[in-house]
Amino acid sequence: MLRIRIASAIVLIPIVLGSVYFGGLAFFAVVSVALLIAGLEFFQMAQHAGHRPVTLLGLALIVLLLYNAYAHTHWEREILAGGLLFSMTLAIFWRKDDWIASWALTLAGALYVGWLGAYAILVRDLPNGLTWTVIALLTVWATDTGAYLVGTRIGRHGFFTAISPKKTWEGAIGGLVAATVVMLVFGLWAGLSAPLAAAFGFGVGIAGIIGDLAESLLKRQTGVKDSGNLVPGHGGLLDRIDSLLFAAVFAYYYLIWIVRV
Repeated sequence: MLRIRIASAIVLIPIVLGSVYFGGLAFFAVVSVALLIAGLEFFQMAQHAGHRPVTLLGLALIVLLLYNAYAHTHWEREILAGGLLFSMTLAIFWRKDDWIASWALTLAGALYVGWLGAYAILVRDLPNGLTWTVIALLTVWATDTGAYLVGTRIGRHGFFTAISPKKTWEGAIGGLVAATVVMLVFGLWAGLSAPLAAAFGFGVGIAGIIGDLAESLLKRQTGVKDSGNLVPGHGGLLDRIDSLLFAAVFAYYYLIWIVRV
C-alpha cells in the first residue's frame, strides 16, 4: 500500500507544484478541476446515503465560488443568495420527498468544497504567494506522511476511533511534529521568526488533522469507505485534499492576521 501511495504522489505532486509555480489561470484551472471532482464525490456520497442533492447546481456553485476568488469579484453574497433561493425552489417543486436534506446537502457540498477550496487561490494570490503556497502544501503533506508512518508503526492508542478506527494518538502527534519541523525549516528560510514559523506549522497540522477527521465523519455518516477510487492508494480526490481544505483557510488568515504579509 505504501508503494502505491508513493507512486500516486509521484504522479500528482509535479502537476500540483507546476500549477502553483505558474499561478494565475494554470493554478485556477488545476484547483477547479480537482475541486469539481471532489465535489462530485461529495454529492455521490450523499446519494449513496439515500439523499438527492442537486449535483449540477452544487458543482456550478463550486465553480462560481472559485472564480470569485480568482477574479476578486467579491460576489460571495450574491452567489450564496442565488444558490440558496434556486436550490430551495428546486427542492420544493421537484424533490418533494427528502427535500430538506437534498437542499441542505446541495449547499453544504458547495460550501465545503468550493468555499474552503477557494482559500488555496487566495493564498496563492498573496504577496510572495508562491512561497507560502508551496510551504503550506509541504507542511500538510508532512502532516499526512508523519501521521501515516508513525501511526502504522507504533500507533497503539486510538484517536477519535468512533470517527476513524485506524487513527492513533501516536500518529496524530507524529503528524504534528512533522508539520512543525517542516514549517520551522522552510518558514525560517522564508523570513519568519522561529516562534511564528513553529506556530504556523503546528496550526496547519491541527487544521489538516481536523479536515481529515471531518471527511472521515462524512464517510462514516454516508456509509462509504472512500470518497472514490480515482487516486490509487488514497481513495478519491476528496480523500486526498480533505486536509488541504481546512489548512488553506488557516494558512490564509494566519498570513494576513499574524504574519501580516
